[in-house]
Amino acid sequence: MKSSGRKAFTLIELLVVIAIIAILAAILFPVFAQAKRAAKGSVATSGAKQMALGQIMYTNDYDDAFSPTAEFDSNWAVYPWSYLQQPYMKNWSVLLDPTAAHTPNPSNGNSGDAFAVYGLWGMPPQRITSKNTTSPNDFTFGQQALGAAMTGGKKYFYDGIGGSAVPATGAPIWAGSGYTNGNVPSLTTTAIANPAEQVLISQAGNWDYMWEMVGFGDYGNGNDTPDNFDLYFSSCPANAYGCAAVICGPVARKSGNDPNVEGWFPWPAGPNPGQTLPTGITIWAGTDGHVKATPWKQLMGTTVTRSDGSLAIKAFWPSGS
Repeated sequence: MKSSGRKAFTLIELLVVIAIIAILAAILFPVFAQAKRAAKGSVATSGAKQMALGQIMYTNDYDDAFSPTAEFDSNWAVYPWSYLQQPYMKNWSVLLDPTAAHTPNPSNGNSGDAFAVYGLWGMPPQRITSKNTTSPNDFTFGQQALGAAMTGGKKYFYDGIGGSAVPATGAPIWAGSGYTNGNVPSLTTTAIANPAEQVLISQAGNWDYMWEMVGFGDYGNGNDTPDNFDLYFSSCPANAYGCAAVICGPVARKSGNDPNVEGWFPWPAGPNPGQTLPTGITIWAGTDGHVKATPWKQLMGTTVTRSDGSLAIKAFWPSGS
């Protein structure tokens, strides 16, 4: 009679299989991570599209004008543009950006958490909405060392499209607001020379880029320009990046694993050695409703020449020249 026995794997065979699995895992895990990151970018792009369409629907009801960047009541409680868009978006989750640093916790009852969610996307206000600006030069990119290195020492003018709806003169004024007292209407769709090139909303660290605080004497030298950093309201829960100062303008989040991509540093230590302006991709929507993903330095570094020979950032210059 023949004796039958089981054939088993040898130790060497098991080690070879384990080694192959380890090699495959090392190859595929980065691919999976990249795919996950791309999926998050797609969700953010979809959210930006819905917000842009909400703004366009808003213009149909308000004489072709976009919503204010900020609206205040008589007690100076603020309602950001993203709050004002809810009747058109009808979905609070649209404001969430899965590529962002902030993870909201609605159960904690912290109103600052809501402000942080508002801050994940920003709408650029017009210079004339700020009560602290004394001249157009207050709204120039390249005032800080980081920006000057990018512009070659030149100053790039910039401006937004959003207005402000605030109490009339004589109403109680919130001292911390940088907005001028009185209403400043937002621009209309027909007032924008290049609708596809003008930023309507973008990924951000705060809902108005903190531009209205230019000249207020806030963090650093008081110029919350796109090449400066600030902490929103100096309160960690109200900041999309927690206890971190964030770039005062559009941020780059889509390539969040890259070094220096997000443009932030821990508070209050100041810029880290080697800190640079964002180097990644910014998701933004134009005033025509189209959504784009553009390298941050391309978005902020593409200029148009004004009639006097000075330069302006194309994406933030509604007049177009």
